[in-house]
Amino acid sequence: MSKTNRLRLKVYVTIGVAITIAAGVAWLGDRSPSTAQASAQASKGQAGGPAKEAVPVELSAARRGVMVSAIGATANLRALREVEVASRTEGVVKKVLVEEGDQVQAGQSLCMLDDSQLQIQLQSARQKLAQARLQLERALIQQDKSAIQVESVREDLNRNEALYREKLVSERDVAQSRYRLRELEHDAKVSSSQTQELTHRVKELEAEEEQVTLEIQHTRVAAPFAGCIVQRIVETGRTVRNLDPLFRLSAFSPLYADVFLSEAEARRVQAGQSAVLRLGADESRSTDGRVVRISPVVDQGTGTVKVTVELPAARAEFKPGAFVRVSIQTDRKADAVLIPKRAVLEEDGVQYVFVADKQVARKVKLTLGHENDGDVEVRQGIKPGQQVVVAGQGGLKDGSPIRLPEDRKPAPAGQAAAKRAGA
Repeated sequence: MSKTNRLRLKVYVTIGVAITIAAGVAWLGDRSPSTAQASAQASKGQAGGPAKEAVPVELSAARRGVMVSAIGATANLRALREVEVASRTEGVVKKVLVEEGDQVQAGQSLCMLDDSQLQIQLQSARQKLAQARLQLERALIQQDKSAIQVESVREDLNRNEALYREKLVSERDVAQSRYRLRELEHDAKVSSSQTQELTHRVKELEAEEEQVTLEIQHTRVAAPFAGCIVQRIVETGRTVRNLDPLFRLSAFSPLYADVFLSEAEARRVQAGQSAVLRLGADESRSTDGRVVRISPVVDQGTGTVKVTVELPAARAEFKPGAFVRVSIQTDRKADAVLIPKRAVLEEDGVQYVFVADKQVARKVKLTLGHENDGDVEVRQGIKPGQQVVVAGQGGLKDGSPIRLPEDRKPAPAGQAAAKRAGA
C-alpha cells in the first residue's frame, strides 16, 4: 500500500470512532429512568445472584381478648329420676287417665283398677270387726264383774277367819268362804283369758280392714313424683298382677350429662365450674350447665373419671337420651393475647410463627397457652398489634420477602413498552 492510501485509512478510522462515541453518548442520555433501574438491577443480579421473589401471604394482627379454656366430651342426657310405675295390687284396669307426653304432678292419678271385689271384702271385714268389738266389750264387763266378786268374797273370808279365831263361827263357814274365793278367782282368770283373746281378734280384724283399705287405695295408681309420662304400657280392660309395670315416668328437670375424662383432664375440673352443652343433632342449639359431682375413683377398666354436669333449666329440645357435646370451662382470662391457631407452625417440638417486619418475614418462637374457637393464647413471643402470617407461611424462611396478594398491580403502559423495547 502506498503512503497516501495508509494516511487516508487512518482518517476514516478516526472519523468512525468519533461518530460511534457520539452516538453512544446520545443513547445513554435518552434512556428512561426505569430502563436505567432495570439495567442496574441486571448488573446487581450479575454481581450478587438473582433477586428473591416476594411470597404472597395473608396477615392477621395479634389482639387482646377473652380466652376460655375448656375440656370437650360427649354424653347422653339422663333425667333426674326415671322409674317404672307398677301396680301394687291385682285387678282389672277400669280407666286410664293419662297418655304419653302428659305432664303430671306428684300424687296425680294415672289409672284406676276395678275395686268391686275389694269393697265387698272391706264390708265383710268391718262387720266381723264390729262383732268382735261387741264380744270384747261383753268380756270386759264380765271381767270387771268377776274382779268385784273376788274382792267381795275375799273380804268375807278375812272376816270369817277373824270370827273363827274368836270362836264365833265354825270351821265349816271358813272353808266355804275359801272354796267360794277359789271358784271366783278361777272364773276371773277365764274371763281375763277371754278378754285377751277377743282383744287379739279385734286387732287382727282391724289389720284386715286396713289391709283391704290399702289394697283399695292401690287400685288408684298415682304418680310418685312430678314429671312426664314417657311410656304407657297399660290398656283399659287388662288384668294386671302385683308389680306389673304400667307407666314409665321421667322428671325432665334437672337433666344430667355424665362425661368420662382422663385423670389429667379431671384434675383441671372442679365442682361449680360452668359448662356449655350443644345438641349433637343441631349444634346451634346450646344451653348452660355446671359441674355438680366428680367421682372420687378412677375406673379401672377405662382409666377415666366420671364427671356429672347438671342442666338446671334446660330448653325444651334437650330431652333425656339426647346426644350432646359438653364443653367444661376450666379457666378464663379476660386479657389474653390471641392469634389465629392456623398461624402456628411446629418444628422439632418448637412452636413458632412468622411475623411481618415491613416487607420481610421474621421467624418468632412462641410459648402458647389455651386454645378455643380457632384462637390460641400466646403467653410469650408476640405482642398485641403485631402482624402474623396466617396463610402462605409454608414457603417462608426467616428473612423471606413477603407481599400481600393485593400488592400485585399491573405495570403502567409506558413501563410495559419500555420493557418490551429493552427485551
